[in-house]
Amino acid sequence: MTVSPRVAALQTELDQLIEAHINSAPRSLQTRIGPSELGIPCDLRHGYKTSGHPPVNTDQPLSWKAWIGTNVHTGLQELLAAANMALPGWSENGEDRYLLEERVTVGQVNGDDISGNCDLYLDGVVWDWKIPGGSTLRKYKKDGPGEQYEVQAHTYGLGWELRGMPVTDVAVYFLPRDQEWRQRFLWSAPYDRQRALDALSRVDGIAKLTAALGPAAFPLLRRRESWCRSCPWLKPGSTNLSDGCPGDPDVLEAASSELQDLIAQ
Repeated sequence: MTVSPRVAALQTELDQLIEAHINSAPRSLQTRIGPSELGIPCDLRHGYKTSGHPPVNTDQPLSWKAWIGTNVHTGLQELLAAANMALPGWSENGEDRYLLEERVTVGQVNGDDISGNCDLYLDGVVWDWKIPGGSTLRKYKKDGPGEQYEVQAHTYGLGWELRGMPVTDVAVYFLPRDQEWRQRFLWSAPYDRQRALDALSRVDGIAKLTAALGPAAFPLLRRRESWCRSCPWLKPGSTNLSDGCPGDPDVLEAASSELQDLIAQ
């Protein structure tokens, strides 16, 4: 089937609007580390991020999958906000059962407050939505959420605790991006304050080291595979970490269609 030149021109117009919108989203422009990143296992990646080192891996595909996830978050927020307003007596007292997208400060890294929007707080449980593709979802069902997502959940728990709210458990709810609803998967654990504090302490130490030594600190930091192909500082073959990271030489993964599954935070 041939597309007419006029329709092709209109497609170009629409594509430009969509791509500009996604690339200008607040998450795409975020420069300060957020709670969702504290659990990334690669110390060097934290070193680059906290020192403000310029990204080198700039030829990245459009964050289309992350944008889908963002819009699922928006839909869930609208759904639960409507559920709040439907509660008996809500119009009189305005008390929400579902606390949605509340901003919490979880601690500091090198003197800077680390804050983020938590998806949901409900009856002492801190919830985070993730919208993975099929193969990634199967991996989470088999192996659990992994260090980054677990730390993120406990860190948001700390943020709520610091606001004076009781926190008993944390949960990561994996909702399928391209499968049926029945394939959803819930992970939860008792809230662990120390796990959040340890993550903050680790990143704070890295930030202080890079602030003191600059790029000379990079060779001192451990490299560990963490979605390397989508890392802003990946530079395959680099022999100078100031120019970029060659990746974890032992377990660097090949690119796959699932690498954009991380949602924000």
